[in-house]
Amino acid sequence: MKIHFGTKKVQKMGRIALTEALLRNAGIQEGDSVDLYFDATTKAIIIERTPSTEAAEASLSAKRTKTRAKTP
Repeated sequence: MKIHFGTKKVQKMGRIALTEALLRNAGIQEGDSVDLYFDATTKAIIIERTPSTEAAEASLSAKRTKTRAKTP
């Protein structure tokens, strides 16, 4: 399913600014890594959050939980 988040113009150097709402819905934050794909059949550009970012975030969250549990 496709959800439209507006129309953007390509800036100098091929940049496109993504909206805050799009990033929030995709679970992407500043500093995250993303993987870029191109579907030649549909000419669609696909941006996915890099799985290692999710794993690192889960690990960091687990460490925070352990730290909080140790604090009296």
